[in-house]
Amino acid sequence: MHPIILLLTGSLIASSLIACVGINKTKKNTTVYDFGLSVLGKSYQQITSKITLEEPVAAEPLNHNKIRYRLNYQHPSRVFFYTESRWAATPSELFSNKLNTLVNIVSNPMNCGLKLKIEAFDHVFQTETTSEGTVQVSALLIEKKSNKIISNQLITESITAHSPNAQGGTAALHQASEIALKKAIDWGNMMAESNTLCR
Repeated sequence: MHPIILLLTGSLIASSLIACVGINKTKKNTTVYDFGLSVLGKSYQQITSKITLEEPVAAEPLNHNKIRYRLNYQHPSRVFFYTESRWAATPSELFSNKLNTLVNIVSNPMNCGLKLKIEAFDHVFQTETTSEGTVQVSALLIEKKSNKIISNQLITESITAHSPNAQGGTAALHQASEIALKKAIDWGNMMAESNTLCR
């Protein structure tokens, strides 16, 4: 066979292989999760905050969109990541978006603000088949003029995951996050009302 024909044949085969690899890659797209759409109704209602809310922040190890999980029954101190799934945004961005739809701040808020820091945001396995979404939020009540910390509280919330995978873990983390945020705001309202610096 002529050398030029051999070269063309080789190029066609190589192109076909590359095309096949490209097709296979598109079939293994990463699954992206977020907190879903919030629709106000009987099962979802806004809560009122009497204090202002700062943008949530997260501990440094959580400043990414990877989905973390822990195997408490085997390696309790190790953190793992789902390789074919990720969050649509960082935990602090997910929390911020949730607050925008979840909270209604009164028109004349008190002289205190609430700072929220996400300390834990993990899908935690207690056994191979039982797991939960666990969220820890550090809440700080701040007097706005002096930036003085009036009180602080660590809020932990866990919700059982319905399946031992990323889908079950992210759904549980969504629920746990919403409950933790509501608890933090309720705590902030209560502490502000009982402190003269906030009035």
